[in-house]
Amino acid sequence: MTAPDPGRETRIVEVRGRSIVIRQLVDAQIMLLAREAKVLQRDDVPVDRKINGVDRMFRILESAVVQPEDREFLDDLMVDGELDLKELVSFVTAFNLDENEKPKVRRGRPPAKR
Repeated sequence: MTAPDPGRETRIVEVRGRSIVIRQLVDAQIMLLAREAKVLQRDDVPVDRKINGVDRMFRILESAVVQPEDREFLDDLMVDGELDLKELVSFVTAFNLDENEKPKVRRGRPPAKR
């Protein structure tokens, strides 16, 4: 069993009944994921560029997986068509809120009376 990167936070995410330890993505990885997601939605981008973008996205998400056995498990699921990119988004969202932190409520201002 390999030790996670001591400088980055880890979490456990359930994927198809298996607990997988993931490390937090760095800001640059999240920015690249967002950029590639936008490229995939555009109609004026060639198909080969979109395929390269999907490959980048999967490599980024796979880099978050700590254990090599878990990477193989995820690859096998993808090959079999049992796992898609939407399920892997939990690798990003797992770090959004601490378990003890309540979501912040944002309230709008009342309309100004003139």
